[in-house]
Amino acid sequence: MINPIWLDTFITLVETGNFTRTAEQRFMTQPGVSQHIKKLEDVCNCELVIRLGKGIQLTEQGQRVYHYAKSQQAQEQDFIASLKFDAPYEGKCVVACSGAIAQRIYPALLSLQKQHSALNIHVEVAPRRTILSGIANNTLELGIVTNMPDTEDVQSEYLGEEPLGLILPRALLGSDLVTSDNAKSADVGLQKADDDLQKAGGSIKNVVTTLGLINHPDAMHYVQRYFNDCGEADLASINPNQLHHTGYINQLSQILLPVSEGLGFTVLPTSTLNFVSFAEKLAVYQAKNDVTEPLYSVQTPHSTLPARYEIVKKKISQVLESDSAPTIRN
Repeated sequence: MINPIWLDTFITLVETGNFTRTAEQRFMTQPGVSQHIKKLEDVCNCELVIRLGKGIQLTEQGQRVYHYAKSQQAQEQDFIASLKFDAPYEGKCVVACSGAIAQRIYPALLSLQKQHSALNIHVEVAPRRTILSGIANNTLELGIVTNMPDTEDVQSEYLGEEPLGLILPRALLGSDLVTSDNAKSADVGLQKADDDLQKAGGSIKNVVTTLGLINHPDAMHYVQRYFNDCGEADLASINPNQLHHTGYINQLSQILLPVSEGLGFTVLPTSTLNFVSFAEKLAVYQAKNDVTEPLYSVQTPHSTLPARYEIVKKKISQVLESDSAPTIRN
């Protein structure tokens, strides 16, 4: 193994280009610097520097040893940095969550990183089962999922609620079935609903069964929960598995596009309405009961996360607590 002290002296010599300045920076004598270089040349079995008066010139071997020494120095610095386990505003922090949650929390996490530039925040969008598997297999440190996991492989902590909404084409606003805060007061020029939507009038059950579902990876779970918890007997009587589907897409930012065009309905976290450019063509059905899903942070049980993760969890909780029901832009 090459003595790291000799390598440090060699790096300083290369970067100063002078034995005198090297001795000053290393708090050594010039003979001591020469001795370190001689020992390094002996162990490498080759000449590393050519002395040119007060300066030096690197041999080809010397250039290679310099690059090696710098890489060893950087590796050591990275290793020491990795041991800063409890530095609350330093280091990499990976959070895995759904796309809808990522939309809500990512701006706040970016703001946190901007305040503390040594933080390196990564947000991974993944389905619930993948997050729980990653935590159980120790490939993820922190995740956010809906509903408390019923397993001993993860430790969970309540964070907040995710409001769900039955989202419909705004063309249905002519019916009292569909309202929104903005829709009640906005001067909206509504297009005449097509034949299918006209036939659907009378009850929300007829509306959703006639429109059909715009399906997505979480649609069946969301629909089942919404129908069961919204307090509407008509909706509770519908078997989601018997709804006809009028489309499918697994890209969160595009799920509401076919709804806005009157091609169907869907159920999503209402926060998604704040991140589409065509929200003026959408409306949220106002059921008797608000429907929400609890959100939990998950991590490996019996382990302590680095302090930076606690800072991130606190910021996420603040976002979830402060978010109010989204409004629809006109």
